[in-house]
Amino acid sequence: MSHEELAGGQARNAKRRKVEFRTTLEDLEGRLLLSAARPLRLRQSAALIHQQSTAKLGKAQALQQQRAQAAALRAQAAARTTNLGVGANRLRARGGMRVNISPTINVNPTINVGGSTSNPTVNPTISPTVTYPTTTASTTTTTPATQTASTASTTPSTTTNTATKPTTTTTTTPNRPVTRPGAIGSWTNVTRPNGPTVKPSTPTQTTTTTTTTTTTTTTPPTTTTPSTPSTTTTDPTTTTTTTTTDPTTTTSTDPTTTTTTPTTPTTPTTPTAPTFADGTIIRNEQTGELGYYSGGKRGLISPPVAAKMGLTTDKTTSVTNDDFNAVPKGPDYYPEGIFVRSDQTGEISRYSGGTFHVVSTPVLNYLNVGVNDVATIPAAQYGATSKGDDYFPERTLIQNQQTGEIDIYFSGQRHWISVPVAQRLNIQPSQLVVISPTQFNGVSQGKDYFPNGVYIQNQETGEISRYQDGQRGVVSSPVASKLGLKATDLISVSASQYNAVNQGADYFADGMYLQNNQTGELAEYNGGQRHWISTPVATQLNLTPAMLTIIGADQFNAIPRGGDYTPPAPDPTATV
Repeated sequence: MSHEELAGGQARNAKRRKVEFRTTLEDLEGRLLLSAARPLRLRQSAALIHQQSTAKLGKAQALQQQRAQAAALRAQAAARTTNLGVGANRLRARGGMRVNISPTINVNPTINVGGSTSNPTVNPTISPTVTYPTTTASTTTTTPATQTASTASTTPSTTTNTATKPTTTTTTTPNRPVTRPGAIGSWTNVTRPNGPTVKPSTPTQTTTTTTTTTTTTTTPPTTTTPSTPSTTTTDPTTTTTTTTTDPTTTTSTDPTTTTTTPTTPTTPTTPTAPTFADGTIIRNEQTGELGYYSGGKRGLISPPVAAKMGLTTDKTTSVTNDDFNAVPKGPDYYPEGIFVRSDQTGEISRYSGGTFHVVSTPVLNYLNVGVNDVATIPAAQYGATSKGDDYFPERTLIQNQQTGEIDIYFSGQRHWISVPVAQRLNIQPSQLVVISPTQFNGVSQGKDYFPNGVYIQNQETGEISRYQDGQRGVVSSPVASKLGLKATDLISVSASQYNAVNQGADYFADGMYLQNNQTGELAEYNGGQRHWISTPVATQLNLTPAMLTIIGADQFNAIPRGGDYTPPAPDPTATV
């Protein structure tokens, strides 16, 4: 059979084709959406027909099919203009409503092709989507539930180009879908170029047959597992999202994302510090460094200090380097009373009570302290220890170089020594430490100084007191007579200086026999108390008036009373 006969037979058979489009009124009504944006422009939609050619059809038959389809498209395009006018008139007749229509028509065409050679079925499952676009939106084609998702491994990928069979692409402008019921419609003789057009209100759909070349990227190896169109797998640390976007293509659109949970940094454990008895001198066996252990801490003993302390290895406790460093470090250690010297300034201080006390040159000379008697340490170490008042030995006689004033230093203060007291003490120049006025005045001043046991006399009243431990005790005339005090035994002081001394109890010498001038009561004074003497004891003692000190009743009664007096036992070895 020739190609011409085959083509002619195909044309005759095409007349007997039957195309049936099925839809429902609910589908069409559900796609209507009222809008006031602008008047509706109705566009004819054309059914996309994808005719699959079989192996039995020749090239001429395929060419005839393409020509028939082209003729149908031209006929539908010619009818589009007429349909637009008709659709607009209908809308205006209904009250001028402005609607956006995006119906979906499910088409299940059945084409019967006559002839003795073939009876093909063209796209029996095609369901084209017909829309009336007024605005641009995005429409996503939902993947059937029977699709499969591909899980790609991490091996290197290869790319191949594969030519696929012709597919039918339906060009649509997305809109918000509105489902509305509609009636069932049918078309016949779609291959006639000038054939009648049924249902002019239905938009025309543009059907384009294209041959697509798909570039497929394969990643070996590939594991195929069934999945739903959108599957999300949640894992405490991994999230995998697989999305299938095409009925014939399975694509893994989201790689596996791994979230790493941050870990809390661990703090290195500090080794437990060893403990020692306070006063232990520990030695680092690796470096030889010495430390004085006290109160859970170690104080550095520098080599110069260690030399002055006379430390040897047998006097220290050897510990490992780790144990030595595990003991917290405290202030540098100095033995009480050590003299240290700065290697930079040459200043010398005496360490006492945790502080340095500067020792001036006159005091160093007085103490006869030389360079060999001090520990010379670095200036940085010397300056790390705080400083207190200047150092003076207790009861040192210091003299103001400018005024000649003489004071005695004790308990952190200087106490003035008047000229009469200095004469009584017979102070010699060699006993004095002459210092600068600045240093002299830098020492705080205390009360005037009197040596214990001296008798001081008020220049104004003539009253006599005995000085003892910072207090004065009044010496009455009977007591002064009994003591045999003379003017040369007294230190004359001003009234203000006399009254500046705190007054204590009246003075009586221990072992003195006292008599109340009113009652005649006898008592022996001892240890700050009076002890009553009975008549038999007085007879036994053979007390005479010359042995008694007669004082006033007030003074007698002011003395605290102790136990009765008991004379000592006679000494058998004593000679009469």
